Amino acid sequence: MTFINKQYQLKYLERQIQRFGAETLNDQELMYVVLQTFCSDKLAQEISEIYFAENYNLSQMNKLTRSDWQLYFKSEAKSLKMEAICELIKRTNQSPQLILGKICSSKMVGEYLQMKMSSYHQEVLYGVFLDTQNQIIYEKEIFKGTLNQATVHPREIFKIAIQYSAARVIIAHNHPSGHTEPSQNDHNMTKRLVKSGEILGIELLDHLVIGQDDYFSFREQQFI
Repeated sequence: MTFINKQYQLKYLERQIQRFGAETLNDQELMYVVLQTFCSDKLAQEISEIYFAENYNLSQMNKLTRSDWQLYFKSEAKSLKMEAICELIKRTNQSPQLILGKICSSKMVGEYLQMKMSSYHQEVLYGVFLDTQNQIIYEKEIFKGTLNQATVHPREIFKIAIQYSAARVIIAHNHPSGHTEPSQNDHNMTKRLVKSGEILGIELLDHLVIGQDDYFSFREQQFI
C-alpha cells in the first residue's frame, strides 16, 4: 500500500471500516491501523511498509521473534506489545480441541493439527489415541525437539496407547520449514512404528507431517 496522504490516511481507513467492515482493508492497511494504536503515524507507516517489503503476507508474523520485532520498533515496550498481539492472533486461529468420543479421520486430525502446529519453531511429536471405532480417547504432545529414531522411541508412544486402552494411534509432527515432504527419517520412523504396533496389537492408523499451509498423510498417500 502506498500512503497517499499521511494526515488523512488513518481517518480514511477508519471510515472505510465503519462503513464496510475491517475485512475490506488489505493486509498492509490492516497492519498499519493496528500499529497506529500504540505507535506514531510515521512509525506505523514505516514498519508496515518494511514488513511487506520483506514478507508476502501476515502469516509470516508467526515466525518473527521478540528480537525481530525489536529490530522493527527499536523499542522493547512496543516489541512486547506486538508479541502479545501475535500470540492473541495465533490463539484465536487455533481450532477447538478434538472432541473426546468423536469419530475422526486423517483429514480431520490433519486440518486440526495444521492450525495448531504450523507456527511452531521447533519439531513437536503429537499423538491422537483412538478406540476400535476411531473415536478419540486422548491426545497429547509427546515430544519436543529434533525428531529421529534415537529420540523418538516407539515405547513412548505405545506406553500412552496402552495406558488409555487405545486400539489405534495417529501420530503427527511438524516441519518448521513449512514443507510437508516427508524425509527418509520420517519414512523410517513410520515403518518402525507400524511394526511395533503390529507386535502390540495397536494399529498405527496414520502418520501426518504438518506444514505451514497443508499436511502430508502417510495413509492417504498409501505408505501405510
